[in-house]
Amino acid sequence: MARLFWVGVGAAGAVLLARRVRTAVHRYTPDGVAEQVEHAGRGTVSALRESVDTFTTARATRERELLGSLLVTPEGGDAGAVFGRRDRAGRGEHLRPNPPAQDAGASGTSPAPGAVPSGRVDEDEPLYDF
Repeated sequence: MARLFWVGVGAAGAVLLARRVRTAVHRYTPDGVAEQVEHAGRGTVSALRESVDTFTTARATRERELLGSLLVTPEGGDAGAVFGRRDRAGRGEHLRPNPPAQDAGASGTSPAPGAVPSGRVDEDEPLYDF
């Protein structure tokens, strides 16, 4: 009975060893190497996409914080309009700045609806007053 047990253990060991050898040999064939390169490439691409998405989100958040704290928001407008930017559905797409409006004080009319605000409250007041 003991011999039969050890014959079974030897057969099971031989099957496991044969599978491992077959896997190792396949790993170093041209097809196996191509699979490894493809797998590594997919991992790299997904890691890069994730890092770019994280960076883009963090940059947009920080830009909104800085715009809110450092710039004067034009009356009835958004702070991003100072640079000619407008968010479209949160994607951060940029548009060309609108042409500057004509001087409202000289003509007595209000600026065009799509005009880029200057960000200044009073044009006569100096920009830097220390």
